[in-house]
Amino acid sequence: MADLTDTIEALIAERGLQPGARLPAERALAAELNVSRPKLREAIRHLSSRGRLVTRRGGGTYVAPPTDADTSFAGAPFAGALAPLAAAGEPGYWHDVMEIRKSLDADMAYHAALRAGPQDKARLCAALEHVVSAGATDAATQAKADSAFHMAVAEASHNAVMRQVMAGLFDLLRHSISRSLEKLYLIPSTAQALDDQHRAIAAAIIEGRPEEARTAALLHLEFVEDTLRGIEDDAARRRRASRVAQRQTEKDLTP
Repeated sequence: MADLTDTIEALIAERGLQPGARLPAERALAAELNVSRPKLREAIRHLSSRGRLVTRRGGGTYVAPPTDADTSFAGAPFAGALAPLAAAGEPGYWHDVMEIRKSLDADMAYHAALRAGPQDKARLCAALEHVVSAGATDAATQAKADSAFHMAVAEASHNAVMRQVMAGLFDLLRHSISRSLEKLYLIPSTAQALDDQHRAIAAAIIEGRPEEARTAALLHLEFVEDTLRGIEDDAARRRRASRVAQRQTEKDLTP
């Protein structure tokens, strides 16, 4: 039962289902998770009793709004702690985010390689396939698939705090450098490198090689950080050149 409830919660997290969002129909969800419908109903009842889901007779199953118990620890205080950083809009914050992510992602991949079960590995493979195939889509879709992959790693670590922190960091990163993130996925050579790095992380986790998983995750984040810094530096260089050109034009037009 615990495995199935964890799987359903992972599905909610990976698809970014917000409070009020409807889960797939029972028949479709049972087929997707490869479980019987009675077993699925039992897991849904269990999650409903915990306040995670709401079932409406004849109307489907929905993600429940957060309860006081949810927000008293992982929800409100954590979101509140990050909110001033996101609201500030200071570009430099993304450096701090990447610094903590290099440490967190490495540990998360390490623990995922130690703890991932069959369902975790199946979710990770699905997330990998999704992020690799997203290359032909728009940048926003690629960014979402990338986030879902790393959240699948977080789920496989079976550490609830890591999962919660990762979700918050992704939101903060998107707030800080949304345009740079979009450009990251538009560079063909970068996209291929990211795919290869994601494959390396997934392979190490699936094959139960924790130290290799840690190294692969760290190398991936270092590559992302270096690439984003290059994008940021190029944008700053273009702004400087534009200001110089504008001043020269104004000078030329001055009688």
